[in-house]
Amino acid sequence: MLVSLPIAVLAVAPMGRLFLHAPASHLAFQQERQSIVVYVPEASFEQLMRVPEVEALSRAGGSALLAPGDPVGLIVHREVPGSEATPFPCSCSRLPKATFVRAPSAAPQKLGPELRRLVGLVAAREAMVFVVGTGRSAGMLRTGDELLPVVMAEGDPESLLGSQDPQRSLSSDSTRRPGVIIAEDVVVTLLGFLGRPASKGLAGSTIRVVDGSPPFELHERYLAMRRMTVPIQTAAGLYVTAVGLLALALLWLRRRLPGRFTRKGAWLVMSVPALAVGLLAAGHLPTLSYETVVPFVVAVTLAGTLAFAPLAKRDVLLPPAAIGWAVLAFFVVEAALGWTAALTPFLGGSELDGGRFYGLPNVFIGLLVGASLYAASRLPTTWGFVLIVGVALFAGLPFAGSNLGGAVTLFAAAGLWLAIRSRGRLDWKGVALAAGVVAVGTALILLSHEFLTSVPTHVTRFEETSGRSLSGVWHTFTDRLAVGWRLIVRNPFAVVPVLGVPATLYAVLRPSDPVRAAFAGRPAWRDAVLVTLLAGLVAYVANDSGPAALGLAFGLGLGGLLYGSLVQGT
Repeated sequence: MLVSLPIAVLAVAPMGRLFLHAPASHLAFQQERQSIVVYVPEASFEQLMRVPEVEALSRAGGSALLAPGDPVGLIVHREVPGSEATPFPCSCSRLPKATFVRAPSAAPQKLGPELRRLVGLVAAREAMVFVVGTGRSAGMLRTGDELLPVVMAEGDPESLLGSQDPQRSLSSDSTRRPGVIIAEDVVVTLLGFLGRPASKGLAGSTIRVVDGSPPFELHERYLAMRRMTVPIQTAAGLYVTAVGLLALALLWLRRRLPGRFTRKGAWLVMSVPALAVGLLAAGHLPTLSYETVVPFVVAVTLAGTLAFAPLAKRDVLLPPAAIGWAVLAFFVVEAALGWTAALTPFLGGSELDGGRFYGLPNVFIGLLVGASLYAASRLPTTWGFVLIVGVALFAGLPFAGSNLGGAVTLFAAAGLWLAIRSRGRLDWKGVALAAGVVAVGTALILLSHEFLTSVPTHVTRFEETSGRSLSGVWHTFTDRLAVGWRLIVRNPFAVVPVLGVPATLYAVLRPSDPVRAAFAGRPAWRDAVLVTLLAGLVAYVANDSGPAALGLAFGLGLGGLLYGSLVQGT
């Protein structure tokens, strides 16, 4: 044994010297990972994917649309201290562990060869390569294209540009949408690959490659929606405004006009819920064009209103309740479909524009509030309360609406409904009751996001950051109010529902003779209108896009007031 030990040492020594004097690149190959991030300015998704080397990279990994954000600033200027974008073309013969290159354009004859050369310089066994768009060209601005391209691949550098696999797409828990990620996902994924921690305030999830074609079709639908959404939403807004003014005029002249005119005006007012549903459901159309979207919205509005007209023969307040149930049923179906219509809707913004990529859009919170109260108006008080609480849970649970602000609004509506219906008025005890319902309901939603899902949600991120302290909650609250104010500044028309809700509340609480006559003998309908408007105020302060969240609550609250007044005595 003692004789064999020196022999073993002599045998191993040359190998030890070989290892100790191995080139640095060899050690990097054995021990390190390397990353390359190439920034391409003013390139659309289609332009970048036309580069053969980028297309080849997407076969080894995947591609996606990058929702509004700036991964360049996050990576180079904040999350990776000391990093700078290397001039193009990269003149270095050896790459650092994290290499950042800013390409001059997406021209295939320039970007392709340089990308191939960069990948060839990688000395590590495993590499992660990103090609990311940054900034928008004049053409992208003209078409309203807010989405940037991103391609990512990870693995053996020798095989990254030679894969023959089908093209795939990228996704993350931040968006839950195949082919869509956010800027923070790029940063979190890159830092995780390099073994570096991300800052605590950085929202983002690790990118994963998923089966499915690159999001060419989704991008095409998004651009089609962006081209048409402003004209269509403007036309819808003008229609609702004209209907409201006409209803007010008919109410003023009702004693001088035949009853058929006021009845038609009432049905026009009650078309608002169906119009809102049509504007969202249009996102499911296989082709988005004026020839398909406009007839579809008109048909849904007409059918979704007049289909319930026969119920008025039994009771004039049956149609609004039936419309409320139909709207609730539509949202259940939409949730089962994964809220895919919200990617390209024609009311509010697309979920691809950032902020909320899944679940109940804020703009439809008011529609849920009004629909649930319309339906509850025909139920006993307790069962109406149960219904609204159920809708609140639907809005907030992680596998349904996943919208904390929407859930808070609907819990407030449930508490207000119970307080007003059971006590006949709203006093401080009723407000305390409503606050208790909100507190218990909100706690249930927070617990559900903590224990009923393993996937991070908007709510769990709030719990992990702002929700941990009173100062964080207050900061979130004030920030949401600031966002709402900025929405009004950018779009002055958004002030109409903000001012309209208090004005309509005054009309309910201090009714004129026609309104008083409409509410006489119909206290449940009066309370449904009142709670819809009060919940709209809660929606404004509970959501970051307050004017949008209360918009349809104003529409259905005012609509309920005018409908009841116009059908009175007809």
